[in-house]
Amino acid sequence: MDGTVSNTDQAADEGVVARARYYSLGDIFKVGRPPIPQMAFVAQRDQAMAPGTPTGWISLDIGAQIGLNEPATTPLMLARYARIAAGEALTGSFRASGEFYFVISGDGRATKGDESFDWQSGDVFSLPGGSETRLDGGPTGAVLLLVTNEPELAFHGLAAPTPETAPTRAVRYPMAEILAEMGRVRADQSADPNASGRALHLTSERNGNADAAHPTIKLAMNTLDPHRVQRPHRHNSVALTLPIAADNVYSVIEGNRLDWHQYALMITPPAELHEHHNEGDTPMLSLVIQDGGLYFRCRTIGFSFD
Repeated sequence: MDGTVSNTDQAADEGVVARARYYSLGDIFKVGRPPIPQMAFVAQRDQAMAPGTPTGWISLDIGAQIGLNEPATTPLMLARYARIAAGEALTGSFRASGEFYFVISGDGRATKGDESFDWQSGDVFSLPGGSETRLDGGPTGAVLLLVTNEPELAFHGLAAPTPETAPTRAVRYPMAEILAEMGRVRADQSADPNASGRALHLTSERNGNADAAHPTIKLAMNTLDPHRVQRPHRHNSVALTLPIAADNVYSVIEGNRLDWHQYALMITPPAELHEHHNEGDTPMLSLVIQDGGLYFRCRTIGFSFD
C-alpha cells in the first residue's frame, strides 16, 4: 500500500467506526430481563386434542413476554403441538439443529431426508434439524409435542444445518423399551439418597459421545411413586415438563403450587427451587426436556438441594 486513502475507503472506515456504541453500567451482571414464568399450556393442549382441530402446528410461543424478538417457549427452546387429522400429513421446516417429539396419541410415519420410520402413541423420537419434516398420520389421526432449539439458532443468527450435517440423528425410543429400562434401574436409583428423582436419560451416539442426543437439549423420562415427594432442588437450565401420567400431581416452585395437567407442557424457570408431589394412587410419569447442554459444557449447571 502507498499510504493513499481513497474517498471510498475513507467512507468505509468511517462507517465501521460509526457503528460503535459504548455502554456503561456499574454492575454488568444486573442487566434486566423479563422473568421466565411458572406456567402450564393448558389452553393450547386443549386446542391440539379437540376433535375438530384441523391439521396444523400450535406454537407455544411466549417470546415477546420474555423479551425476545423471535418465537420461543424458553430462551433456547420452542415447543409446538402437532395436530394431524386422520389420513392427513403435516410438514414443517424449522431453523433448528434438532427436533424432539413425543407422540401423545395416534400413530404414523416420519420422513426426514433419506430416512423414514413408523411411530406410535407413547414413543419419543428425534430428527435432525434442517430441510423439511413430514409427519403422516394414521387412520385415527395423531397429536404430538415437538421441541426444537430454534431460539438458540436465531440468537446466533445461524441457518439450520442440512439433515446430513446436523448433530442430531433420527432415533426412536419406544415407550415399552423406556419403561423396561426404567424398571431395570429402579432399585439402584431408589437407594441413592443423593438422587433428585428416578430418571432415565434418552441419548444416542453423537460424534463418539453417547451421553447426549443433542449438544444443547437433554431428554429424560421421570417417574415418582404414589404418595411421594421429590426432593427439592434447583438447576440453571430451564425445564419443560410434559405430564404423561399425572393423577393428583403438582409442583411447588419457590413456594407456588402449579398443578399438573396430562399432556399440558409446563415451564420450570431456571434456578428456582422446586419439588414435585404425587398425591395420587398411581405412579407419575413425565418427559422432561432441558436446555442443559451448554451449562454442562461450561460447568455451570448449578444443581443443588436446598
